Amino acid sequence: MPRRPKKPLPKVSRNYREIIADELLAFWTSLVSNWMFILPSILVIVVLVHLVRPMPPATVRIATGQTNSTSEVIGQQFREAFAKHHVKLELIPSSGAQDNIKLIESGQVDAAFSQGGVDLGEHGGVLRSLGSIAYQPLWLFYRGPEVKQQDLNHFLKDRTVSLNIPGSGSRVLAEQILQAHEINIDTPRFVTMNASDSLKALHKGEIDAMFVVAGMESRNVLDLLESPGIHVFDFNMADAYARRFKYLDAIVLPRGALDLSPVSPSTNINLLATTVDILATDQLHPAIQLLFLDAARNFDEKRATFFSMDGKFPTYMDTRIPESEVARRFFKEGTPFLWGYAPYWIASLFDEIWFYLLAFGAIAIPALSFLPNYRKTHAELTLEECYSALRAIEIEMAQARTVKNYDYQGLLHRLDTLKLRVRSLWIPTGNRQFYYDLRAAVNIVREDLLADMKRPD
Repeated sequence: MPRRPKKPLPKVSRNYREIIADELLAFWTSLVSNWMFILPSILVIVVLVHLVRPMPPATVRIATGQTNSTSEVIGQQFREAFAKHHVKLELIPSSGAQDNIKLIESGQVDAAFSQGGVDLGEHGGVLRSLGSIAYQPLWLFYRGPEVKQQDLNHFLKDRTVSLNIPGSGSRVLAEQILQAHEINIDTPRFVTMNASDSLKALHKGEIDAMFVVAGMESRNVLDLLESPGIHVFDFNMADAYARRFKYLDAIVLPRGALDLSPVSPSTNINLLATTVDILATDQLHPAIQLLFLDAARNFDEKRATFFSMDGKFPTYMDTRIPESEVARRFFKEGTPFLWGYAPYWIASLFDEIWFYLLAFGAIAIPALSFLPNYRKTHAELTLEECYSALRAIEIEMAQARTVKNYDYQGLLHRLDTLKLRVRSLWIPTGNRQFYYDLRAAVNIVREDLLADMKRPD
């Protein structure tokens, strides 16, 4: 059975290329025709975006604390998190939480680690809270025989105790607790040393005890907990302290939380805890605030849990400081929709303007649906203009037939000019039938004009 000859397939790719080229040319023609409206609109949008939300800084400074402190360790982890987004986080050492308040108020840093209960100073109104990220217990480490169920006044009698240094959160909280017990700290028994020097002095026996506010991340705390002969004072009135000081929580370091063999600690230890807070001002870029909040969430997910009330961070706790709007939205809704799929600053920007984009879309979508018809309308207006010019020539031809010795050359020149203009027109797909109808009409009128020119007067 003879085979049927194969019919050549249509060159679909060529048709697609022609359609794409036609669409691009139509789009460009629309832009050129309406540049006086489009260009100002683009400029207004760019200016508004820049005014409302400038680009986030490439470098951010945060005040941490003393060497080997909880804030320093957390800051180092945050620095790695920021680096993943190509933002440099500079860690600025300080005396501690109280000193950090001064640094952020003076504009020397963009953000700061602080602790619940510190004095906010005269300019606390400019501060914004990005939430609390962890507990920081108040530790009272001491050397010598282990003490059970002892009153703080009796315990500190005849002991030399380090209160840390002015500007530190440890000193602030230690003084508040001692003042509540009406203990006079203006005696030689209470000394001023930073945490690292206090640790060394305690090991050497130069002091008997030291106060320090720090989380389990602090290398100083880990060193002391692992040191034989160094013990932790049990604040058996922790609940009473928590009721007296609203920024404190009574927590428990459970028996065996540090080690199960041998069991360490050997019994439950009652502690007082404040929180590690991240503070900023309302001038800190919202996208940078989101980086801090995301880093805090990742920090909490990876850290070990030691205390009885761990697991609720990050959260907003110190209500003396207004919560950042970015933090409020983060704690309620989590990370923005585009977080992890787009650059962090775009995700942050979209998180703030999505509602406005939705409103704009409600207006723009109907307008966009007009665009395909706009190409047709634009072409029809162009063709109609040519038809009007052709009709004017035709009317003038009718008038010329009543005039002797009329100069038909002028009409012929105008008609030929129109013919050239029509041939140079670009007409999009869908309107070409009308284009060729116009060309035919021009030729018909030209033939009529040539016939009139041959007619004897």
